[in-house]
Amino acid sequence: MKTPPSTERGRRTRAAIVEAAASLMRERGLAAPSVDDVLLASGTGKSQFYHYFEGRQELTIAVLFHQFEQVLGGQPALTDQTCGDLRRWRDDVVRTHRRTCHGLCPLGVFVGQVDGDPALKAILIELFARWHGAIADLVGRAVRAGRVSPGTDPAAAGWALLTALQGGTMLAHLRGDEGPLVQALDAVVDGLVVADGLVVAPVAVGD
Repeated sequence: MKTPPSTERGRRTRAAIVEAAASLMRERGLAAPSVDDVLLASGTGKSQFYHYFEGRQELTIAVLFHQFEQVLGGQPALTDQTCGDLRRWRDDVVRTHRRTCHGLCPLGVFVGQVDGDPALKAILIELFARWHGAIADLVGRAVRAGRVSPGTDPAAAGWALLTALQGGTMLAHLRGDEGPLVQALDAVVDGLVVADGLVVAPVAVGD
C-alpha cells in the first residue's frame, strides 16, 4: 500500500481521485468504474493515480474508508465523547438522510457487492464493526448519564440501532419518504431512553 502524500497538494489530488471514484461507485456499483473512468471524472492522469495507489484494489479500499468517514461526519453525536443522548444521534441520522434526498447508506450501498472479494468483504465488515462500536459507546455514555436504563447492554442496543438505521434507510430510499427511517429509529430509541423528564441515577464509570 502506498504511503499517504506528505504535501497539501498531494493530499488534495489523492482526495479528488477518491471522491470521484466514490461517486462513480455509488452510482454504478463498486466494480463498474474503470481507472480511466475515475481519471476522467477527477481530472487527473495515470501517473498521478499510480503515484498514490498501487492499483484499482487499493483505490476501492480507499473508497470504503472514505464512505465510513462520510458516515461519521453525518453523525457527530458518535464522535462527541461528551454526548450521551440517543435522540441527538437519531436527529443526526434523519438530518443527514434529508440532506442526501433519501439516498442510500454510504456503506450499506456496497453490501452484497463484495461477496466475491474476501479482502474487500473483510474491510466492509470491519468498518461496520467500527460503526457499531461507536453506537455502542454512545449507548454506554447514555447509560452512565442516566438517560438509558442501567440494565441496557450497549452492544446489543448498538446492533438494534444500526439495524434500524440500515433497514429504515433502504425502505426510505425505495419510497422516497423518510417515514420508514424515522419510525424504525424511533421504535428502538424510544424503547431505550427513559421517559421524558426522568433521569435514572447515573452509573459511575467502571460499574
